[in-house]
Amino acid sequence: MRFACSVASIARGEPVEATASQVRHWLLVEVTGPWGRDAITQSELGPYAPEVWRRAMKQRSIRIIAIRRDLHHRSDGEGLRLVYVEAPRPGDSQASAHRIVVPALHDVVGATASLAGGHGLSDAWRPDSDRYVLVCTNGRHDACCATYGRPLVRDLRDSPWAAQVWECSHIGGDRWAANLVLLPDSLYFGHQDGASARRVLTAHDAGRLELPGFRGRTTSKLIEQAAEHHVRATLQLDRLDAVRAIERTDDHTVRITVLTPDGPAVCTLLLERHDVAAPTPLTCKGRPGQHYPEFHVLDMSIEPSAAPAN
Repeated sequence: MRFACSVASIARGEPVEATASQVRHWLLVEVTGPWGRDAITQSELGPYAPEVWRRAMKQRSIRIIAIRRDLHHRSDGEGLRLVYVEAPRPGDSQASAHRIVVPALHDVVGATASLAGGHGLSDAWRPDSDRYVLVCTNGRHDACCATYGRPLVRDLRDSPWAAQVWECSHIGGDRWAANLVLLPDSLYFGHQDGASARRVLTAHDAGRLELPGFRGRTTSKLIEQAAEHHVRATLQLDRLDAVRAIERTDDHTVRITVLTPDGPAVCTLLLERHDVAAPTPLTCKGRPGQHYPEFHVLDMSIEPSAAPAN
């Protein structure tokens, strides 16, 4: 029987929280047709994505992700959609997303030249109020992403959120397949199927966070993700805006400002990181003998805060 990293992760009871990739800036590029292991270079985009451009984006901490409706159909008629997202941390202003449609893939570098140069977006980009429901289906990168991602996409195509659903390339954490990311809020969810994804989207529509399956927010470090998950679970806070600020004060301490039903409060958590030896590879094609981090909360104090509750 073929080894499946997602099945192995579930079997060993590996916690899903505090596992979201750290991404603050996203560039989504619509790429139809097949994707290779590296969907940017091993796809129809490859000949138009020179190394100097990819390196410039990486230096700006911009994560390039390929997206598509399906293998053959473009979303905007004859054009291809590009989306740039600046994801927020709690307490920041709202997430910023902008979109442009280009005629062909050879126009991608030109449309993003100002961004790659560190000068922001050109005036051709327009604000984008869409929500992007990304599901990783990059099976060439990891078989579990296709095995579990593609059925999830098919399920969501027959849902109220069909127009928001996009297949996407590798977003990190193959063993959490099916993986789902909500942009522009930049929230990761793992081990999703049709039923759980519908709960995630229903909750998000209502301004709430579905905590089961929540891997974390990409603008937080792993220890901050662990702290937020613990605070939300302990205080039963499911409002998206319940967490107003996250501050890591040292390697083991995280301070979180929250809005509870009784008013604002500050939670101070002491956490300890453990590197756990994985009994099986962490990806379908990975090597054995790897480790993954888990965070244990040693202490948490809660104090009322005079911070504004708006």
